[in-house]
Amino acid sequence: MNRSVIVTMAAGISAVLALGCLAMAIAHAGVEIPGLSAIGPGDDQVVIPAVIAFSVAAVLLAVLTLGLWQRRPWAWAAGLAVHGVVLAGSAMPYRGVGSLIGILLAGTAFVLLASPAGRDAVMRGA
Repeated sequence: MNRSVIVTMAAGISAVLALGCLAMAIAHAGVEIPGLSAIGPGDDQVVIPAVIAFSVAAVLLAVLTLGLWQRRPWAWAAGLAVHGVVLAGSAMPYRGVGSLIGILLAGTAFVLLASPAGRDAVMRGA
């Protein structure tokens, strides 16, 4: 796979996850979001720890997205760390469709970045 494609895919997945985490933070703050509320906490229930966790993840993923698009060397290690944490957070505790989406996206980005071509693409800016 072309190195540019790997970086673009990892950055794109990071951006999608950032937007998803932002939406989940809003939903866990008690705002009803059609479709998302059906798989999230629902009602007007506020879950402060989830709001904080999803907000932090959204910011980290947004910064990571920029770092990957700009091919900053720090983005490779940060990408593995952030996607590894998102992967673990999505899996434990597993909460259905939302968790599955997080697992698939974070897992894909992790595998892309962990590959030798992914590392080279980010670290060498190729």
